[in-house]
Amino acid sequence: MFEKDVFNSYCNPLSIPDMPRGIDGWLAREKGMFEPGCKPQDVKEGDYRSISDPTVMYYDNKWYLYPSYGMAWVSENFKDWKHVRTEPYCPKYSPCIIPWKGKFLMTSWFCPLYVADSPVGPFQCLGEFIMPDGSEVTFCDPAMFADEDGRLYVYAFDMQKVPEEDYQCCRTLGYELDQEEPRKIIQGPVELQVMRPNLYWWERNGLHYQDTKFGWTEGVHVMKHEGRYYLIYAAPNTTNGSYCMAVYYSDESPLSGFVCQKKNPLTFHREGIVRGAGHGCVEHGPNGTLWAFYTIATGNTHKYERRIGMDLVTVDENGELYCPYGVTDTPQYIPGYRNNPETEGNSPGLYPLTGWCRPEGSSAKPGRDALYACDESSLTWWEPQEEDRIPTLTCDLLANYDVMAARIFWKENGLDYDNGILPGAMQYYVEGYNGAQWELLLDCRDASEDFNIDYKTFSSKKCTKVRLTLTGWPEGIHPGVIDFAVFGVRSV
Repeated sequence: MFEKDVFNSYCNPLSIPDMPRGIDGWLAREKGMFEPGCKPQDVKEGDYRSISDPTVMYYDNKWYLYPSYGMAWVSENFKDWKHVRTEPYCPKYSPCIIPWKGKFLMTSWFCPLYVADSPVGPFQCLGEFIMPDGSEVTFCDPAMFADEDGRLYVYAFDMQKVPEEDYQCCRTLGYELDQEEPRKIIQGPVELQVMRPNLYWWERNGLHYQDTKFGWTEGVHVMKHEGRYYLIYAAPNTTNGSYCMAVYYSDESPLSGFVCQKKNPLTFHREGIVRGAGHGCVEHGPNGTLWAFYTIATGNTHKYERRIGMDLVTVDENGELYCPYGVTDTPQYIPGYRNNPETEGNSPGLYPLTGWCRPEGSSAKPGRDALYACDESSLTWWEPQEEDRIPTLTCDLLANYDVMAARIFWKENGLDYDNGILPGAMQYYVEGYNGAQWELLLDCRDASEDFNIDYKTFSSKKCTKVRLTLTGWPEGIHPGVIDFAVFGVRSV
């Protein structure tokens, strides 16, 4: 049963090819979307990659993923993503897109409005949004929504100083746009949601929600399902594991009547490799299903270094959104594989087998011991010695398991875009020891596709140990492993 099912699975953080460069700190100085070409100034951290703040559109039986830092990724089956480089390429942060009159409207963080004939562009700049008084404006963390009656809306993050207090108050504003000239704002701003950390613990800043007065509430996304409008937002801070998404809803209109649902937060996971689950969206998928896409806090090289995850969403008897299986860090079925995943289950039932084991490495640099490859933390990593040209990492599973999937989160030491040291394919293989001999489980020695997080499935083999062997990596990079996980079930 498992062998048939596991090939139709994905695992968080998502295995996205060609993950873009993280360019926080100097991206903000660029006006509008842009092609990378400007030089970073006063950036002290080393180079890194990042992908976050996803808007996902399920259109014409394809998934279109639009994250911060670069666009776009397309999938027909949700297992295999293809990077389609758009023009312009980099939306800075928080891109959003909607179909409009046979075309597609897009905007992003403090960017003008763009239009394209296809979901992957090229995107033509229409200009900044126009307020009723004629002034031009761009928005922080915008979201666009088109209702069934053709009316258009844009939503954005805003901040106000609290009188006689020492903090700022975050809120969500909404605007209605002209259906024929979507740059023009015809109504708004309307205040829809206001930060209330004194009432809602998930809005309190800090890993342990210790700041009872403040927490970022940002990253709005609006979705309509069965006549109800859902306003999904992120809190309290994208830099740590308390990041989550929560929901307001309205049965009145896209600009009124929003109340905080009781079943909050929607996505929440404070520890492990899938740490934090904020700023994203909820999108309709096949068979009437709903899926949450969210930002994972990684923070290995830079505080804004992030990855993306996704999980099944459903609606309870009160019309409130929730994730029936929570935020997951084990293999799950891809959208469309099961007709009713809310009731049938959405997992092949595999367990992580290498977490908190103490693996043996063929070598290790000081402070980069092998145990860091299996400590389920994105802040640590195993790094072999420079002279170790075929590094190995061996994990004792302490029992006999049927092993059928692996996920590797690579550390790319020495990455330097400006000097031509670029990411690329990692080449490796994984073996399993069956008590008598080592057998090949996964052979990626000829890999040519670039995966910073690499999730692979394979035919089930009985193993008491597993071994990862690195055989090749991009020139100038010295490889490390942030996390090595294999998945399986106990052998009968």
